Amino acid sequence: MLRLLLALAVTVALGLASRLYPTGWLLWDRILGEVLYAVAAYLVWAMLLFRKPPWLSAALAFGCCLAVELFKLTGIPAENQRVFLVRWFLGRTFDAVNLVYYFTGAVLTAFADHVTRGSRRGEKSGRESS
Repeated sequence: MLRLLLALAVTVALGLASRLYPTGWLLWDRILGEVLYAVAAYLVWAMLLFRKPPWLSAALAFGCCLAVELFKLTGIPAENQRVFLVRWFLGRTFDAVNLVYYFTGAVLTAFADHVTRGSRRGEKSGRESS
């Protein structure tokens, strides 16, 4: 759980930095923030569903990001940009390419989570062979 909390802190810090300190580089100014949005969603779901497989957290994270992106089609977020939380968490307008960034963030984070969890089977077989 601690590694997920630390990862979330780093994710939020990087995401904020990419928005507050633009460099003119598309990867930093635009793409990174979108990918990290899905990474943060994944990490929250992974903490809530700690013992569940990474693919479930990835599916839920992407689903949440998809819902937010589709919600932009209503025009409500664009009409409420004066509200800080709307501006920072929802954005303004729908952009289909964001779905690619969200999918990428969710899948890569699920993979990273899977490889850093440690093998339960390896732990069991290690105990049995002692």
